[in-house]
Amino acid sequence: MVVDLRRIRKYIFIILIIFIGVVGLIVFTNNKNDNIFVGGNYLPYECLAGGEEYITTKDKDEKYFRPSNLPIMNNKEVVNKLIDSEYDKEYSNITIPSDILKTPEATILNYFSLLREAANPIDGKNIGCGSLGTGNIPYKIGYNFFTNEYKDKVSFKNYKKSFENIAHINLLKLKEVPSSNEDELKYFFEIETIEGSDKDVAYFAYYYGYIYISKVDDTYKISNIDINGEKYLCTPYHGWSNYGELSVEIKYGNWCKMIKTMGQSEVDGYEKKVYFKGIDNKDYMIVFYTLTNDNDIEIAQYVKSEEGPWINIDLNPDKCLKNNEAKS
Repeated sequence: MVVDLRRIRKYIFIILIIFIGVVGLIVFTNNKNDNIFVGGNYLPYECLAGGEEYITTKDKDEKYFRPSNLPIMNNKEVVNKLIDSEYDKEYSNITIPSDILKTPEATILNYFSLLREAANPIDGKNIGCGSLGTGNIPYKIGYNFFTNEYKDKVSFKNYKKSFENIAHINLLKLKEVPSSNEDELKYFFEIETIEGSDKDVAYFAYYYGYIYISKVDDTYKISNIDINGEKYLCTPYHGWSNYGELSVEIKYGNWCKMIKTMGQSEVDGYEKKVYFKGIDNKDYMIVFYTLTNDNDIEIAQYVKSEEGPWINIDLNPDKCLKNNEAKS
């Protein structure tokens, strides 16, 4: 019997191509929108190590180890009627009343009020006793707070899965911030969650991020969510970058060589404004929001116009750092 090696090699090659294609398709399908959490894109936290000398006293350290005591914002009872009327419907057959989506803030507050007592526990992660809150019902309703374009990016299956091990959500902070897209409004938010563990205890976890809102006819819907986890042992041991004033001095001073003199900072609740006089003799203001873990998150940059008002600008100190590294 004569073996045609060339034909065998041809068949092996074809089978290999088909196998690679199938594997690639499976990987693509499984990974699509896989990295989402509570309905948003989960972003990695960048911890810039170093700067231990900036942590000076034990009193300062103590604030990094305490949870939030802020009152919750997602307490709108109007969503209870929505749960009662839509609980037995499929997610694809649910329509959100326009009065619940009448303003950007109403959309966000009602969305998180809906999800406040939703629960999606998983086996092995004990979190409570018996049934929890409103269970899974709010997820199929909350999914319809999204624009159709966002639904195309995040399937309902992955949306619901992104709430696994979450049994309670408290909205702690919400504030509109400048948006680079004129077709979207941008809001900063911070949430507190109760999550399960395999130690038969529940724990609090904190997240912050941005919700993007688009106008759809006469309503406002969620067009994207970016979310980050908060770490509690980065800043007290390593984090110069999480102090607003030091971050400005290093990033805009050392990296970008923009600072002539530092000004006095202003703090109003969780908002911190850090001022400096530029080498161009212009006045600059960098706005930070302070998280529950006491990290200052840079929100926006402004320069004072000749007429007086502050003008939002886009500064990127990371480019300065890269340029400095390229020169060295």
